[in-house]
Amino acid sequence: MIPTYNCANYLAQTLESVLSQDPGPEHMQIEIVDDCSTKDDPEAVVREIGKGRVSFYRQPQNVGAIRNFNTCVQRSVGQFVHILHGDDFVAPGFYSSYAEVLQLHPDATLIISPSISIDENNRHIHIESPLANKNGVIIDFPKIQAVKNTIHTPTAVVPRRVYEEIGGYYLPLSHTADWEMFFRAGLYGKAVTLDRQVAYYRVHSGSDTSRLALTGKNIWEAKYTVDMCIYQLPEKVRAEIFKNKYSHIAGLAHYFYSELAKKEIWKSSLIHAGWNLKLSPSKNALKVYLTAAARYILYGTFNFDKQLLKLKKDIPTAS
Repeated sequence: MIPTYNCANYLAQTLESVLSQDPGPEHMQIEIVDDCSTKDDPEAVVREIGKGRVSFYRQPQNVGAIRNFNTCVQRSVGQFVHILHGDDFVAPGFYSSYAEVLQLHPDATLIISPSISIDENNRHIHIESPLANKNGVIIDFPKIQAVKNTIHTPTAVVPRRVYEEIGGYYLPLSHTADWEMFFRAGLYGKAVTLDRQVAYYRVHSGSDTSRLALTGKNIWEAKYTVDMCIYQLPEKVRAEIFKNKYSHIAGLAHYFYSELAKKEIWKSSLIHAGWNLKLSPSKNALKVYLTAAARYILYGTFNFDKQLLKLKKDIPTAS
């Protein structure tokens, strides 16, 4: 199931990567679920590349990424659902490799692999390492996933029965719905992984900072997700990670503080410095916050509108 929205320029590569390992319509459904794209024509790409093999569904109106993901699940008919973003793609052998894992672990409720992050020109940015596992079964998956999203969506395959039993993507989340969904899938049963990279996750290095990052809601939502996930853990496991539960998202807040400061987006930089201090109090975090506050007072108080224009010039935003 391939959700799209204004990314038709990447869709041909996505479709070709799937069709090159197509086992046939009796074994695999291939469908584009377009969220009412306004800037391009994904259906034309489907006609050209799919040649009748790929079905196309267009939302009657834009519903947002998370509802579109749920539409993908609802429209799926197979036993296993692979949601592949319209700007990501898979390596040769993706589906046969996952089939082999499922033969070894037919009771798996989540199947993943480490990913390769690429830029808009397919250059490698980062290659993930496999999560620690024993014979493919991820060690302490719920405990890890509760505080940090370890999965890129194009690597995740979820049995349809799992979606039916635990529900789909949580609509109030816009930035971390995949993180929370994969946590529930792994918590529900058994998360397994390949030890090699067979999927590509695209990072748009030139795109605008998201609205969430501008306001700091990205960190708020990450904290909310951590709290949601930890609440579902067994009490013993919850106690083990409670003290450092926000360490990862505090690091994210510090990253955005730094990147926004480089672009002189002083107010947003201050917001993230505040989150960093709140989530991981320390003398250094306090120093960072005071520095951000001073910069905002000196340079940013009367210049916020101009600062927003700088967003068009950076801060990497994942697809």
